[in-house]
Amino acid sequence: MATKIELSTRQQISEAWAGFRAYRSATERHRQSGRSLNESDVRSVLERLLTDVLGYEPDQIDRETDFADFLLVYQGIKLAVIETKDWGAFGNEAVLISALRQAANYADRHKAKYLFVFDAESLLLAERDSEKIHVKVVVRVDAQEAAEETFYFTHYGLSKLPQNTKWDIEHGIEATDPKLFKSHHGVKLPYTSFAYIGDLRDKKTWKLPYLLEDGKSVDTGRIDKAVSYLFSAGGYRGVQSKGTIPEAALPDVSKKLAKAYRQLGHWSKDDTFKSVQVLWQYLDARGETDLN
Repeated sequence: MATKIELSTRQQISEAWAGFRAYRSATERHRQSGRSLNESDVRSVLERLLTDVLGYEPDQIDRETDFADFLLVYQGIKLAVIETKDWGAFGNEAVLISALRQAANYADRHKAKYLFVFDAESLLLAERDSEKIHVKVVVRVDAQEAAEETFYFTHYGLSKLPQNTKWDIEHGIEATDPKLFKSHHGVKLPYTSFAYIGDLRDKKTWKLPYLLEDGKSVDTGRIDKAVSYLFSAGGYRGVQSKGTIPEAALPDVSKKLAKAYRQLGHWSKDDTFKSVQVLWQYLDARGETDLN
């Protein structure tokens, strides 16, 4: 059942779509006067889409940051990298795949979980892991009305992404790159083994190891400690997360840990694991225990 926030967000998208569509159409009409549309026109349309329709504030949109065309930031957390291409460029599948790969590289650089690609006709949302690009949502922005899936591009919608993917693209991280690994108690762990990454380039900000060296399997000896570090009054061995992990990052970090427990077969309201109970209470209060 949709929450009040989801319903209000969807209503905002629907109400704002006509104004956005008028702006996009006015921009596209420049073709009729003989002017070719380029990537700067696409970016102008994208900014109108981000602010008017998707509800991002101007100060949440960073432009041309460390090679990325756009970077969505919420309370200091890098949400998504956005790559733009020329108007209608995704009619060529090779250009679309290239744009997704390019955005994935920038997402790795910024340690952003999501990536958008946009050509003023289509908007795609994908999720990045260490081996693949998972394309989740594809919408047309030249439609008379906003597609239902447009909701997933909002800040709130990102936490409600469907579990299924449209398609996957192989795009692995170079395993020999030492910048993507950190030694932790004598074990070399990839950055994907840490539940929180403040800045991929600064390994001091890599916190809460919870996966093993393969970056996939759960480290049962560390995951409980990660939860204690986040939520226990005394932290883990007297060290608390306050001041090192931003409050805005807690939902994403908590869901990573919860998914790891689910991988171990421990994710339910009545689970006897204390750490699972703590995570469940926190995510339940946010309406996010389904982990999808």
